Amino acid sequence: MIGYEALLSRIPLRMPPLRRPARIKPVTRVEALPDLLAVPRQVAPRDDASILIHAQFGLKHEGVELAILHEAMKLVPAEEMAEALVEQPKAANLRRLAFVWEKANARELPLPWSTTGGNYLDMFDPREHYTGPVWEKSTRLRVNFNGLGPYHYCPVMLRDAELERRGAKVLERLERWVTDPGNVDLVDRVMDWAYLSETRDSYAIENEDASPDKARAFMAAMQHLADRRPLTECYIAALQQAVISRPELSEHAFRSGQNWLQRGGHGVLAIRYLPPPPEVLPGLMDGFMQMANAGDDVPPLIKAALVSFGFVFLHPFIDGNGRLSRLLAHHSLNYSGALPQTHGTPAILPLSVAMKKHERDYLQALETFSKPARALWDVTYIDGARFDFQFRSSPMIYGNWAGQAAAEFVTSCAEAALEQTLLEETAYLQAYDQAFETIDSAFDLPNRTINLLIQWIQQNHCRMPERRRKSQELYMLKPAEIDAIEAIVAQAFEPSGQDKPST
Repeated sequence: MIGYEALLSRIPLRMPPLRRPARIKPVTRVEALPDLLAVPRQVAPRDDASILIHAQFGLKHEGVELAILHEAMKLVPAEEMAEALVEQPKAANLRRLAFVWEKANARELPLPWSTTGGNYLDMFDPREHYTGPVWEKSTRLRVNFNGLGPYHYCPVMLRDAELERRGAKVLERLERWVTDPGNVDLVDRVMDWAYLSETRDSYAIENEDASPDKARAFMAAMQHLADRRPLTECYIAALQQAVISRPELSEHAFRSGQNWLQRGGHGVLAIRYLPPPPEVLPGLMDGFMQMANAGDDVPPLIKAALVSFGFVFLHPFIDGNGRLSRLLAHHSLNYSGALPQTHGTPAILPLSVAMKKHERDYLQALETFSKPARALWDVTYIDGARFDFQFRSSPMIYGNWAGQAAAEFVTSCAEAALEQTLLEETAYLQAYDQAFETIDSAFDLPNRTINLLIQWIQQNHCRMPERRRKSQELYMLKPAEIDAIEAIVAQAFEPSGQDKPST
């Protein structure tokens, strides 16, 4: 075993498996394969290499696995780390490892000088990673910690030009749609539908119906996102109170006990996921909020994915975490200024509608983290709903996770939300208005009757249902008149008679 896999074999804690472990293979150079990193024998560390040597190899060839490095550096004696750094004070990866060593051991290395000298170097190469501000810097080691979040809560996301392009295209099209003069009479109506659909489907994902009271509270919380308030414990707790189903489950602070996700099954087999223990949650939530509130150049949809998924992984409340995580995706998009405004209200992409349609993909994206995390716990069934939970890993794993699956899923949902919901609803309203105006000008009918006719015909593939022709509501219409109305609706809703909405 080499690199991070060698470190995992020596760390006395359970850790998630590597996504792409380094293995010695008969190759002439280091090659990234789908499921492993192929390494020539002459490049790999020797069989008797130290933890420090394997850590340097991992940083150089396998990327920044902060949770692994944090625990591995606890096993490196201070004298060994200091001696290596004195011999090579300008070595970039040694300086990065020394920075992690001091964080992991909560003390400074015994160095014979006050600084390594030289230029500052970043923990994460911004050419390869999405990065945040410089959260802290070590003047002794000349290292900037520039992760997406601060050291104790720092998801990792490699740059992805194609994902950036797709996300930018969605937001540009949304902006054009909102600001197009041809849509001025439709935007507010479509947004009313979008807010209602987001509410309905966010509850539906949790297998709940949004009652009128729930819907009003949730939509009010959505509309308050226009305030662009930074995330704080009080603000998030207020949002939780707005989205939960039962008032007795409202909370005013992050949880102080252990919670878990449980589905059908018996005993421990029913426990599907365990978020971090309550004693480490405050630090993780503090880092999460700093990450969410940070001004950075992370593309908005990628940042929204990190916020939404990161929140649900931490699960800081007993109830409402899923709905709140989806609400926070919208908060992130609006907080960054990515959403256009219509009459002071954010023009949202109804992400939950797409998530509901693709629930299996949603679950798979969540499980890229939740399944490995579940294996880090020992769970003992006691009786009833009582379990004993023992966490056997490092709290760092809840703060240092790969964001690719989350970002890809949220970007796909944004594309679907624009194309299959907002634009389709716009086209539907345009056709509906056209049909209504034509029928209203040709026939002396109550508005309610016109609306019924359009709904019945449109929902039946633009044909009048035979069972509706003799409905009491249509007693005043002759068969030929019904046929004429059917033709009007068909012309309005069929593609040839329906203008494509401007985007």
